[in-house]
Order: sequence, then C-alpha cells, then structure tokens
Amino acid sequence: MDQASRSRITLRGSPPRLTIRRIIAMAVLTLLAGCNASVPSPTGVGATQSTGAASFLIPSASTPLPSSPGPTASPEPSQPSSPEPQPTYVPQPQPSLALVAAGSPAIPTKVRFDFLTQVCDLGPGQTCAWFRVGWLESNPAGATIRVYAVTTCLHVPTASAGKASCLETGDTIPEASLVLLGTAPAAVGTLSFRLDVGETFGLGFLPAYGPSVYAVVVQAVNAQGGSLFAFAKVTGSCYGCVL
Repeated sequence: MDQASRSRITLRGSPPRLTIRRIIAMAVLTLLAGCNASVPSPTGVGATQSTGAASFLIPSASTPLPSSPGPTASPEPSQPSSPEPQPTYVPQPQPSLALVAAGSPAIPTKVRFDFLTQVCDLGPGQTCAWFRVGWLESNPAGATIRVYAVTTCLHVPTASAGKASCLETGDTIPEASLVLLGTAPAAVGTLSFRLDVGETFGLGFLPAYGPSVYAVVVQAVNAQGGSLFAFAKVTGSCYGCVL
C-alpha cells in the first residue's frame, strides 16, 4: 500500500473535526440543562415567577405581605368603676371662746332662723340644705357676730317629762360642743351656712359626715370680750320617739 492510500484510510477512519466540536457542545448543553432542572425557581414572599430566571423584589411599605391569622384576643373584662371617695370630717381649729367682760357687746336681739330653698351641694352621698341666721345688734360698731353649732344635746327626755329641749335658759354649753359655722360683721345682720340633712333629731350634720347639730347659737364679740349666747334654733326629742 502506497503512502497516499494510507493517508486516505486514516482520513476515512477519523471523525471530522467539526463533528467532534458539535458533540462536545451538545454534551455541555445537556449538562447545563440537567443542572437547571435540579434547581427550582424561587417562590414565596417577595418573589415573582417569570419566563426564564426568577427575579426578587425588596419588600417595602408598598409591597403587601401576607398576613397569617393570629390568636384572637379575648375581650378584657370590664373593671368595676371604683366608688367616688367619700369626704371625711376633720375638726377645724376653733377660735378662743370670748368670755363676758367689761366693755363686751350686748347680746344680739331679734334673732331668727330661716330654712332656705336655694340649690345646695356638699358632694357625694350628702343631702345638703342652706340655713340663715339673722340678728340685730344695738351697737354694731367694732362688733362681729359668731354663729356656732352645738353638737351635744344637754337634756335627755324621760318617761315622766315626755319631751326635752337640747338647750335651756341658764345652761352652760361645753366649749368642746361649740363648732364655729361662720362670722359676719354685726352690721350685716345675717349669715347663711350649709348642713348635711338626714335622719337625726337635730337640725342636720356638719358637712363631710360630721356630728349632729342640735342647736344654733349666736354671740357678739369685740376686742374686749363676748356677749352671752342667744338661741337661734334649738331642737329636742321625746321619750320613745322613733324617727
């Protein structure tokens, strides 16, 4: 076999170079296709499916996120409203008792006691009423009228007497039983005050659930001393009476 024949045989037995390249290219494409098939496109929050590769969105205020139902909160039990604080009676400091002395004013005259109908409010739980005391002072210059509540009933009714007045002429009122309701210049002639009214043999109670008031008395006072007390209103009770 000559050299030319051997060359032709060799060429016939070897695949063309173009065919080999095509085979290699097809193998690479097949390998890439297999890799792509094993990695699924991403799905879920912030992702969108499209033809070809998937693209991710950055969640923002304008990107609605799916809401998962959470546990339903049970309604809060309604709390009972706390009662309003009740006022408490606190005794106030009282002025020194003005005693009868030389130069002290005369006892007030024409003393009267009036029940008023104007609107009155002392706070929660208290039924309020206005009262007014009037007087005439013979020499009002430099004189002040003090109006006192008397918180002790000095006389108790008995079966034989039947009734008793809490104050009588000639009684000495204990200083601890005198509570100042207010003062006014003697020339003014009147003073109004409030009491809490309710079930009592007295006129009512001192505000803020204070003690019962069994009488109201007035006294004229000046720099020298004080007059005797004049009765404005005195209450009483009867033996065996029921409110």
